[in-house]
Amino acid sequence: MNKVIFDNQCSLCLDIKNKLEQLDKKNKFTWISSNQYIETENTHPKINQKTLNSTIVVIHNNNTIITKFLACRYILSKIPLFYPILIFFYIPFISLYIGNKVYKSISSSRNCS
Repeated sequence: MNKVIFDNQCSLCLDIKNKLEQLDKKNKFTWISSNQYIETENTHPKINQKTLNSTIVVIHNNNTIITKFLACRYILSKIPLFYPILIFFYIPFISLYIGNKVYKSISSSRNCS
């Protein structure tokens, strides 16, 4: 099962996580708070506290990681409700450029305690 590590100190992140977790009817993801990951599961050398404070992290079953827009796109690709709009997330060059800009804008404007 894929692990999703999210910032549990951020109300926006918690709200999005709760909604996506409800939509994940096939339980494709295990949702782990950043605090819990640091305390109990800190097993991936590329994931540090700075990364966890700044982005969402998906750890695939094969132990590879994806972050930021690519992580969001991956999560949405596993939830059937988003299938009709997924094509827009995979347009070569354009989707990565726009997706990363939108992700960075939202990420930098969130209010976390």
